[in-house]
Amino acid sequence: MENAIQEFKRLHEFYGGFAYQTKKLAEYLGVSTRTIQRWMKGKTAPSEEETKKIKAYLTAKRASSKGSDR
Repeated sequence: MENAIQEFKRLHEFYGGFAYQTKKLAEYLGVSTRTIQRWMKGKTAPSEEETKKIKAYLTAKRASSKGSDR
């Protein structure tokens, strides 16, 4: 569980400069915003599948953010 929490926090920090809304991420993952808050606080951890989805979501957000700068 600790590895999943660390991975989520690492992803969050890496992509933090590319603003995303917790609500939108929660909707994409099919979880509540409270679940994401629990992940951020280290109370629970995303599953391996959720971690993959988070990475895909944030990568897409980052790419669209870069595209809007042009």
